[in-house]
Amino acid sequence: MNFYDIFQPSPVQEIQFCERTIFVKRDDLLHADFGGNKARKFYGFFEEDLSRYKKIVSYGGHQSNAMFSLASFAKLHNLQFDYYVKPLPKFLKSNILGNFRNALDFGMNLIETSDYQKIMSGEIQFSEPETLFVKQGGAMPEAESGVKFLAKEIETFAAENAISELAVVLPSGTGATAVYLQKHLKFNVFTVPNVGDAEYLTKQFSDLVPEANLHPTVWDSTKKKYQFGNLYPEFYLIWQKLFAETGIEFELLFDPKTWLLLCENLKQVPYPILYIHSGGTAGNASMEARYLRAGF
Repeated sequence: MNFYDIFQPSPVQEIQFCERTIFVKRDDLLHADFGGNKARKFYGFFEEDLSRYKKIVSYGGHQSNAMFSLASFAKLHNLQFDYYVKPLPKFLKSNILGNFRNALDFGMNLIETSDYQKIMSGEIQFSEPETLFVKQGGAMPEAESGVKFLAKEIETFAAENAISELAVVLPSGTGATAVYLQKHLKFNVFTVPNVGDAEYLTKQFSDLVPEANLHPTVWDSTKKKYQFGNLYPEFYLIWQKLFAETGIEFELLFDPKTWLLLCENLKQVPYPILYIHSGGTAGNASMEARYLRAGF
């Protein structure tokens, strides 16, 4: 299989939601193993000569979308993949599902560690010459080249549809996709912090793109503070509503808060809106199981 096929332009679908016409950029359809923003952020590695490496090392959540894509990428290139996580929940150990199962099926070497914070802070480093180290979620300069392609696709879509002003909306974890997209896009980018708050996300932007004038606009909730990974009835409800009204399955961890904030801020955006579906639906099985166990 030619894996470069996944970088063909993703389709745009028109939907009606929150009493508004919204375009959805279906990056979730790029490829089953490299969908969404991970396809964009890891594009640079496809262009790189990896012959000097023997393994890939990364870290993050035990249902991370990046974990799944990196496991598939490593298998494709015959590389070992070591992935560091906090100690696993008991339920997951006895109920292997979602991205966790997919990554294990691709040969991931999972390493539970009590030193996870030291890895995140950089106190523990992986600098061996034969190791390709990938920061959590792919938040690194190598992510820029693939996101630049996304910006070109969006501008082509706007030109073909005679759209002179466009609001581009997407969720953020590390913020890498959003900030590189704003850097290369003439339209305004709006994003929602999911892992931390607006202050955290702005710092993440600055680490990658120091120029503040190239940063996206951040929408965060003023009504309620959300803790990343926690379960909220409004998240589950809007996720269900989106599928019922549009037929599109969105991701259940990042997309719900983003859609809630988008609906709250619609009056601020009088021109057309393009929502970037960043993929990650392979992890929905584990998230929905959590909601069902909690009685939602």
